Amino acid sequence: MKRSAAALFLLLFLLIPAGALAAEEIRDFLSDITVNADGSLDVVETITVQAEGYQIKRGIYRDIPLRATDSWGLWTDNGFDLRQVLHNGAASPYKTEWQGRFLRIYIGDADVFIPWGEHTYTIRYHTTRQLRYFDDYDELYWNVTGNFWSFPIRKARAVVHLPQGALSKQIAAYTGGYGAAGRDFTASGAGTADIGFETTKALRPNEGMTLAVGFTRGVVAGEGSGAGLYWLWSNLGYLLLVAGWLFVPSYYGYVWSRVGRDPPTETVIPLFHPPENLSPAAMSFVHFNAFKQVKRGSDLAYIAALLSLGVKRMLVIDENAKGKISFTRGAVSDPASVVALPAGERALYNRLLATRETVSLDKRFGPTLQAAQSSLQSAIRREYGGKFFNSNLGWFVPGVIVGVLTFVLGLVLQQPGDDAMASVMPGFFGSLFGCGLAAYGWFLRSNPVGYRVSRAIGAALLLAGALIIAVTLLGLVTGDGYPAWRFAGLLVAVGIVTGAAMLYLLGAPTLAGAKVLPRIEGFKLYLETAETNRLNLRDAPEMSEELYERYLPYAAGLGVEEPWSKAWAAHLARVAPAQEQAYRPAWYHGRSWSSNRIGSATAASVAAVSAAMASAMPAPKSSSGSSGGGFSGGGGGGGGGGGW
Repeated sequence: MKRSAAALFLLLFLLIPAGALAAEEIRDFLSDITVNADGSLDVVETITVQAEGYQIKRGIYRDIPLRATDSWGLWTDNGFDLRQVLHNGAASPYKTEWQGRFLRIYIGDADVFIPWGEHTYTIRYHTTRQLRYFDDYDELYWNVTGNFWSFPIRKARAVVHLPQGALSKQIAAYTGGYGAAGRDFTASGAGTADIGFETTKALRPNEGMTLAVGFTRGVVAGEGSGAGLYWLWSNLGYLLLVAGWLFVPSYYGYVWSRVGRDPPTETVIPLFHPPENLSPAAMSFVHFNAFKQVKRGSDLAYIAALLSLGVKRMLVIDENAKGKISFTRGAVSDPASVVALPAGERALYNRLLATRETVSLDKRFGPTLQAAQSSLQSAIRREYGGKFFNSNLGWFVPGVIVGVLTFVLGLVLQQPGDDAMASVMPGFFGSLFGCGLAAYGWFLRSNPVGYRVSRAIGAALLLAGALIIAVTLLGLVTGDGYPAWRFAGLLVAVGIVTGAAMLYLLGAPTLAGAKVLPRIEGFKLYLETAETNRLNLRDAPEMSEELYERYLPYAAGLGVEEPWSKAWAAHLARVAPAQEQAYRPAWYHGRSWSSNRIGSATAASVAAVSAAMASAMPAPKSSSGSSGGGFSGGGGGGGGGGGW
């Protein structure tokens, strides 16, 4: 019984038509190419396929690339006119759609399935801007089949017809996958006007044949003046990107010359009083053009304002034996004294102690301390923001807008390939990352009150950022890739570095700032060198407890409280040694104070307050193909196809 069933099955199998067991393939791919005297091509492709209903159900599709990349990485758009589509010799319905740089031609009716078996499709089209022009010959470099068919091609053939008066001077062909230079072909007609090519072995899926025919120069018309316009239009995105990023550094250079140059300033000489009646916190803000941070949640202006309130007996800093710090309302708290305070100190006092006697520097009062800091900063910005310094951000922003828009629009319009993007994107991200790293390193390195470790980290980050930028620029200058896109990447990198530098350089003092900033420097110089240059500072006021305490908040706001306090200690040691041991500031009660080391004790007191505040704050949320330099997949034409 089993033997009878097996025999019946074998008989039925043998009765199945041979065609029904065939694999889907292209049995014959014939391309007939006529080179016209005007440089255009007339191409007739005759493609015979075996359909088995797997991929080829309604018909086939043919992808024809109409954008080619030149040796610089830029596009050359080809003209294309589809003139006839046939199926088995009869007109066939078809539709076209763009697939990136390919025009896809769907042959067949979406509602009609074709029968299994052999089918022949004919595609007739006219195309322009496909020839190449060399010193000794003109050339057709043509990808006959394309390298992206999903079926094997049993046989591929091509016939090239040159115009009258032209003879082939050199011919070549290449078979295999994209980039291969296989020689599995035969050629005929060398030295004539009709040249034939045929493969000698089947091509596997994603393999193809490319031909190159160099022929008599000057017989066909050259590209003419219109070719330049076509090229400009094809590469409009690239030109927009390049123009935009040529504009960016040029724009910033012009703007810097107009508004970024610092006006002439006075010579810095020691000044023995605060200039312009600035409060300690305001002077700190103006000097650094920022609220210079000491630690998270604490800045020099904040410390200066607290010390100023302490010196005025309106606030006392208490540190208990366990190191816990609190602010207590001082002896002076009448409304008239509060009103007389500078705007920033008044805002700070009202937030901290207007409605309470004590504020502890712990998590419970963290939001209160943060709100007080914000009130202080807002009041100072309202009073002095823009008075002494212009950031000129209004001039900076247009350069950013132009750079971003031309970068995005340029890439969208150009739609460069992966090889081109591999050149331009490192220029963008490398320079952006390097500038960000260097900027943060500069911030850490330039902080005058930063810890040694943070300043060392800042120096390392600054160096690392500079190295990243240098390597990025060097790679774009000397690396591989298309020259046009390496140039574009270089422009982008230079533009980003220029913009980052200008974010710092465009800021400039106002005329009022040009006067007050050297005076602040002069006052800081006096506070720093009051002791070391005591004998050289003529007309300096006599040191006294009142003078020391009055200027201490300014010294803290400028980051020089320790040398100023040492000057006071040295004065006491000279004129009243006994008073040096007895001196205790009324504004500070705590364990960090030491009468034996007034300078370091003052610095330690300020550091203790800063650290306590920080802990209390909430956490922040073109080679030639016919001369042998080509490959399969090179040249015009090509593409591929499949079934649908």
